[in-house]
Amino acid sequence: MKNALLGMALFIGAFGVANAQQAAAQQGNPMTEWNWGDNKPKAQEKNALYNDSYKMGQHREAANALHWLLVNTPNLNPAIYINGVEIYDELANSAQDKAKKVVYQDSVLTLFDLRQKHFGGEADIAERKAYYAYKYYINDKTRLPMVYESLKRTADLNKENMSYANAVAFMVAMQRYKTANPKALTDDQALDYYDMIVQSLDKAQEQYPDQAENITKYKASVDDLLVKTVNVDCKFVEQNFGPRMKQNPNDVDAAKKVFKLLRAGNCSDSPLYMASLKTIYNNEKTFEMARYLYERSAKEGNSADANRYMADAISMAKTPADKGKLILEQAVSAANRGAKSEARSLAYKAIESDPSSASRAYSLIGNLYFSSNECYQQQDIVQDRAIFLAAYDMYQKAGDSNGMAKAKAQFPSKAELFDQNKQAGEPIRVGCWIGESTTLRTRD
Repeated sequence: MKNALLGMALFIGAFGVANAQQAAAQQGNPMTEWNWGDNKPKAQEKNALYNDSYKMGQHREAANALHWLLVNTPNLNPAIYINGVEIYDELANSAQDKAKKVVYQDSVLTLFDLRQKHFGGEADIAERKAYYAYKYYINDKTRLPMVYESLKRTADLNKENMSYANAVAFMVAMQRYKTANPKALTDDQALDYYDMIVQSLDKAQEQYPDQAENITKYKASVDDLLVKTVNVDCKFVEQNFGPRMKQNPNDVDAAKKVFKLLRAGNCSDSPLYMASLKTIYNNEKTFEMARYLYERSAKEGNSADANRYMADAISMAKTPADKGKLILEQAVSAANRGAKSEARSLAYKAIESDPSSASRAYSLIGNLYFSSNECYQQQDIVQDRAIFLAAYDMYQKAGDSNGMAKAKAQFPSKAELFDQNKQAGEPIRVGCWIGESTTLRTRD
């Protein structure tokens, strides 16, 4: 129940934004040509009457005068339909009588049909009509087919350019319509429209960056609705789409469909999941996808692919922070497989790419030095403990107090320096792969 309420809240939010955008669009200058008909004085009188009432918020009076214009001068000017929608929508919102409310709501939808009939512009008008159809009747089972057809019409006409509010609404209506009429819409048709809806939302995120976070939530809700709309089962997807992928592994559209289905069905462990993602990536490389493929390949132990995807991700990184983080991940990976010298080089490269990564990078180098037991010669205890002095230096650069304390606890003692005829403050060279110079210090 909580998820359902959240979903509806998101959709309502989408429609609020879209409604504001529509209102702004309608402020444009309608056609300047006015077709007054055979009785111009009467038409001008009615036009003045409805406009005066409209401006004063007297919507019932405005509707009375507007009705005469709609009947007698239907091709007067688009303004009578643009303003008429607002007038009848206000009447519908304020109507207490349910029957009257429905009459006003149907009048709004009829105004869109009449405007399109007399002035064209079907793609734009379909967008606006679909918005109101959903607003009025999405919860009316008897009108659901009309709502679905209205949204389907704008999807067919505008495709990925439909408003993101209508895109979300279409997914809601499609899920409900298909549930009520399973044979009226095939899974393939629903998937095609789903693809279009996602493309619309992707495009909207680019056009409206201030709404990006909300649109991300709408996408999640759309994905949830997909699972309720089509029969998403891992085995079903593999059996029905697997052969298609094998026959044409470079079919990007098919790969996208398979990927979205498997993702919606939580089938990320399916071999088909990675196969489809790689097909998409080979044709449409993105930073996010390269990074994800790197993580999956590294997890599966495929180092060759992991290195390739990591190199791609680094080359596509949009910010120094992204680049530095990726290189540091490479450093950690090298450290985990025991390639300490390589890990250190990568850590320094991360610092060079993104100075803000210095703390993590120096801590990593400190850890590399601290764990370098292979550098013990077991002939000079002070020399052997010099790796901890070098580690301390790195931890200090990182501002890593825990690492500094850990390294200092392993420093040579004053007695050990005395036994080797050495003094604190003297320089000492740390050999082995570390190759650093540092200063002798004691733990006591």
